[in-house]
Amino acid sequence: MQKPIIVIAQDSVWKKARQSGKYVQSTVTSTLDEVGFIHCSNPNQTIDIANRHFRNFDNLILLVVDTDKVTAEVKFEKALSGRDGLFPHIYGALNTNAVINEIALKKNSHGMFIAPSQLLQLQ
Repeated sequence: MQKPIIVIAQDSVWKKARQSGKYVQSTVTSTLDEVGFIHCSNPNQTIDIANRHFRNFDNLILLVVDTDKVTAEVKFEKALSGRDGLFPHIYGALNTNAVINEIALKKNSHGMFIAPSQLLQLQ
């Protein structure tokens, strides 16, 4: 297996997706239909992205995705924002059986997300 990729998701949305077998959110605030792909991150990019874009949200989880099991195309691309590095994108619905772990995302006393030990082990 290649190094897994991460999807930042709302727990309630993920629970519904597990019932249907397909996850179709692009980000916490946008859908696959609106954007055209699902935003993902490499494990070492995840906490920065969560703090930059989703600090106002609670009940977020990290979906650990085995890219070998994803049925849609996965591409590693430069960010439109110009940020350094390549970011994984899934061009289609994420089949839920490609998610190999779910990790709760917690905040510190300053309201910043902190990296769970399970995420650190993937870096």
